Amino acid sequence: MFLTALALPIIALYILKLRLRRIPISTNLFWKQVYDEKPPRSLWQHLRHLLSLLAQLLLLILLVLAISDPYFSWQALQARRIVMVLDTSVSMKATDVSPSRFEASRAAAHDVLDGIRFRDEVAVVSAGSRPEVILGMAGHVPTLRRAIDSVAPVDGGSSLPQAIELARQLLGNHPHSQILVFTDGCADRVDPSMTATDLQPGSTATNEGENSASETALTTGEATTGPDALESESSDPNVVDVQYRIFATSAANIGITQFQARRSLVDPIGYEVLVTLRNASDKPVKGRLELELDGIPADIVPLNLKPDELWTRSIEKTSLEGGLLQASLTQIGVGDSMEESSTTEPTSTTDTRSLNVLPTDDMAWAVVPPRVVQDVLIVSPGNLFLQKVFEANPLVNVTVANDIPEQWPADSIVVLHRLVPETLPAGNVLVIDPEASCNLWDVGEVIANPIVTEQDASSPLMTHIRLDNVLMPEARRLDFQSSIKSLASTVTGETVYVRIPRSDGDCLVLSVNLERSDLAFRTAFPIMITNVLSWFAGQPGELQPALMAGQTTTLGDIVTDLSVDDDEESAAERTLTSPSQQESAILSQQIGPLNEVGVWTVTESPTAKQQQINSGIDSTIDPSFQQIAVNLASVNESDLRPVQGAADEVQNAAASHGWFSRPLWFYLIAVASVFSAFEWFLYQRRWIT
Repeated sequence: MFLTALALPIIALYILKLRLRRIPISTNLFWKQVYDEKPPRSLWQHLRHLLSLLAQLLLLILLVLAISDPYFSWQALQARRIVMVLDTSVSMKATDVSPSRFEASRAAAHDVLDGIRFRDEVAVVSAGSRPEVILGMAGHVPTLRRAIDSVAPVDGGSSLPQAIELARQLLGNHPHSQILVFTDGCADRVDPSMTATDLQPGSTATNEGENSASETALTTGEATTGPDALESESSDPNVVDVQYRIFATSAANIGITQFQARRSLVDPIGYEVLVTLRNASDKPVKGRLELELDGIPADIVPLNLKPDELWTRSIEKTSLEGGLLQASLTQIGVGDSMEESSTTEPTSTTDTRSLNVLPTDDMAWAVVPPRVVQDVLIVSPGNLFLQKVFEANPLVNVTVANDIPEQWPADSIVVLHRLVPETLPAGNVLVIDPEASCNLWDVGEVIANPIVTEQDASSPLMTHIRLDNVLMPEARRLDFQSSIKSLASTVTGETVYVRIPRSDGDCLVLSVNLERSDLAFRTAFPIMITNVLSWFAGQPGELQPALMAGQTTTLGDIVTDLSVDDDEESAAERTLTSPSQQESAILSQQIGPLNEVGVWTVTESPTAKQQQINSGIDSTIDPSFQQIAVNLASVNESDLRPVQGAADEVQNAAASHGWFSRPLWFYLIAVASVFSAFEWFLYQRRWIT
């Protein structure tokens, strides 16, 4: 209202009388003639050119109205709230749709922004391993475009149902609500209540220069078609309109769906590899699987996979050092090409039509725990079985003594059989059937025919061991003088196998008489000794499992020297590095989600590493550098074929513009600009002054 007062100075300037300058001239003969032709006009005679004045006033009115930002009531009542859910699972990286499924869905999301109307609000939600709100309800299109551009697919599964539920919460009870889901239509990520018949193809349009892709719209049980798909709304105001935009073709793919490695329970330096492949196509595939351990070829396995075959093998190998095991999948032929090349080696002319539209599942990694050669001193009056069980282990250098030595060797595991000194030596000690007392226990009476009924199954020392069926004619009763950890006890509560924690090294005590027991003849005995050696070596264990992309882990599961009592400050001294070399500080015991396939590393600061060296941690295992193998390992994500019944072309996902899709001030400014140009034209033609 106050801005309209600007019309007053416009009118005042328009009717303002011009003052003529007085200039002396030689004669007024000619000027008198001019004066007769254009006599002086009164103040109000300037208003005779009303067209010029009205043009300027109309221009002012248009500008004032534009500044006031007017809108119609129906624009506020029919304003829509739209949530765009972008599937960021790893299958969206597939390149069967050019340039990729995700890039095609991102372009479609931008097209939706081109069609939003004035007063509409849009939110962006990503559906990766965990749903995330990228941008809440907003109407500023450039901000929405930046939010869409900031989303990227991850190497993991999709949380599409959770993301849709999150979108419903963002919409609330708004009467004109809509959820647009941009996905590839794989069955495991579509609403479980939706069947193949629910996914009916809508109207289609082909994109020039791009591969065709599937896209459908699902709205409360009926398919929505046509360019006005965003205008459809459910008759029930409490039911949110959900539309699926599907970007996929019936692409075939072959991938590694499982890859794990562990140390052998039989061979001390051996390891076993479990690998599973999936041929997610309707044609046979020929190829090979290559294994490398720290860059050195370990094995090549030829492949001949049937359509939809799930191929699983267990491969045994040996390695003392262990390291990073890598599996690579290479395709040779598909379908008819296999018959042509079945009798000869594949050549450059062989049809190598690629199924490699998703490279993420063509490689996998696993960590093989290292083995450490240990020095063992056996002090015993003589027991051949005890000596041979250590000598049979290639990871042990055995020294035998028949009497208690005067000086104990450093950095050696001491095994005391029956002979026990008054003070046990520092370091790691295994005592079997002690006959004498020492500083940690007093020897009691003999226990006749003990029967083991309780075992600590959670302890790594008791892994794959059962003592309840072992014949034990007798064992020693020991009265311990400090706290112990019982590993095996009898029905009467007597302990026959215990762990005694010490500040200068652990002590394990087995009070069973080996000469009279059949324990030495059972497989439980060498397994028990193997567990003891692994415990004393501080090795990470038989298995360091490879994680599935998107999973989380704890620091204690991967850092072998970490105790449960370590605080947050010690965790903060460690750094997590992703396969793409992105570094981040570890601020808590929880790590993840690990949304990138490859090898993650956990490193420690030089100060923390020096503290570990000073504390006596075995230098042969570097606790300052730990590796985490992360693989796709998903049968569903490797199957790139969309749900049956999806369309084969791309439906126009753009929203309907309708009238007044822009605010009213935009049109007022446009009219003012056109009118200003028109006035300039009239002025130049001397139609107005």
